[in-house]
This record gives sequence, structure tokens and C-alpha cells, in this order.
Amino acid sequence: MIEGKADIEIEGVFYNKWMELSRNLSIEVIKKIPGIKVLDAFSASGVRGIRYKLEANVEKVDFLDISKKAVDIIKRNLNKNGIDGNVFRSKFEDFQNFNDYDFIEIDPFGSPSAYIPIVISRMKKKIFYLSVTATDTAVSCGKFPKACMRYYLAKPLLDKSCHETALRILIGYIARIGWIYNYNTTPLMSFYYRHQIKTIVKMQRGFVDFSKIGYLKLKNKQKYISKYGYGPIWLDNYYQKEYINPNYPIMKIISEELSIPYHYDIHEIASYLKAKELPKIEEILSSIKASRTHFSPTGIKTEEYKEFLELFT
Repeated sequence: MIEGKADIEIEGVFYNKWMELSRNLSIEVIKKIPGIKVLDAFSASGVRGIRYKLEANVEKVDFLDISKKAVDIIKRNLNKNGIDGNVFRSKFEDFQNFNDYDFIEIDPFGSPSAYIPIVISRMKKKIFYLSVTATDTAVSCGKFPKACMRYYLAKPLLDKSCHETALRILIGYIARIGWIYNYNTTPLMSFYYRHQIKTIVKMQRGFVDFSKIGYLKLKNKQKYISKYGYGPIWLDNYYQKEYINPNYPIMKIISEELSIPYHYDIHEIASYLKAKELPKIEEILSSIKASRTHFSPTGIKTEEYKEFLELFT
């Protein structure tokens, strides 16, 4: 199996071809963080860590998985690709050497929420990086609100824009855990794609900034930031411009999004207004201050809500 520059065996271990874009974008971020040591946890085939070494030239990459089959496959894949690296067979929570690494990859099956405090609480470094993937989007998108409160300590918003709220819930959760241990959180790149949400964040000790966490309020379908409501969510940017590679269409769209923590779905708004016709996206963008969003092809980011609604009449 060829992915990027890696030639890997995948028989008997989990491999999701739809995660290739996630790995591509993560590599673009890591290229901008030189000299780091990576722990690829929940490694499965090891494809992500192997590609980090081959394509981002990280200083070191080691692998962690509880499965004996995965450990055997990873070792074969390392040999196949000419890479040196330690392969640890252990539960994530039993691993004791997080401080040997600058960049921790957390990509479990389902929710990553239980693993984030484990890393942050054990870290002694002034700066480190977390790369977190969540595939439990039904939870953070609001289909199971009690589970979202349990796993992310947040109230989700179930509507057509829920994937943005879900991503901001995840980042907000990381930030709040970071606060406990005097770490500030800076998202370097975050996105939603095919039932997964992904964020890569920089964690740095220092004065904690509480202003980047808040809530969404919803009234007559209008969204605005409030002191209570849905959330808590991350209100600030979920990427940094220097990590954008515009050759990837999803990154280009992300870089052009308005910097507000919500968007609207034109079909949902049309249903609310009982509108007979939908305005064209191009008409909306030329009529008001608005942008597209990578969260949905029918999503619009705008703060000009009244003017937005008038386009449906």
C-alpha cells in the first residue's frame, strides 16, 4: 500500500484511506516545526508517523499501540521504509515517557477526550504540541448531548452548522484542560472532513488567557457570542496563517473564512423563512460581508444577519 512517500503493510490493522487528507495537512504543519521528536500514539499501521519522518523530516518518531499485531506490522513497515524508531506496546494511559517528545499524536477510535488530560498533566516542557483527531462527531455535533457533556464538558448545538461548533468544543476542551496546568493553547491548524475533526495545537506555559473561550447564543436562528448558551467553545482563530498551504483547496478556503465562531446553512435559513428560492452563494458574497466555509458547501459566515435574511425574500 503506497501513501505519500510511505510503502506500508496494512493487513490485520486499522487503516482508513479517508484519513489521508488529514495526514497530508498534518505534514504541512509539521514541516513548519523543525527539529521535533514525535510520538505517534494509537499507531495501527504506523503510516502517519512514518510519513512524518519521510516527508516532514522530524528528528525522531516513535510509535505506541496496545495491539501486538499492530506492533509487529509497525516494525515491518519501519524496516520496509528504512526508518529507525522505537515501537512501544502499551496502553496510552500506562505510558510514562511523554516528556521525551515535543509532539504527541492522539488519534484513537472514538473520543480523544480521556487522553488529553493524561498528556497535559504529565508534561514538564514549557512548549509542546498536541495533534488530536476526534471521530465521535455524533457526540460533539449534538446527537447525544449528555455524552458531549460527559466527554467534553460542553453543551452541543444540533443544527446544520454543528461541525464548526464540534471543532470549537474540542479546542475549547483542550484549552480548559491546559488552564489547569498553566498552559495556553494556540491552534496551528484545525479542520473538519468526512466525520472527523482535527486540531494541531501549540501548548505553552504562561499567563492564562480566558478571553478566547465563550458560548454561542441562538435566537430566531441568529447566532452571537454570549456569556452562556451552547459551549463552552473556542472563540478565536482555529489556525495560523503561516501554516496554510493554499495548494490544498481545504486550506485555501479555511484561510479565506471570516474570523467568527459560527456560520449559517442557506438551506436551513430558507426553511426557517419558508423561502421559495435560495439565493446563489455568489449573490450572497457580493451583497454582504460574508465568506464561504470549509465546514459545508452551503455554509455562509457573516455577522450581517438582517441583510443576510433579506436576500431570501
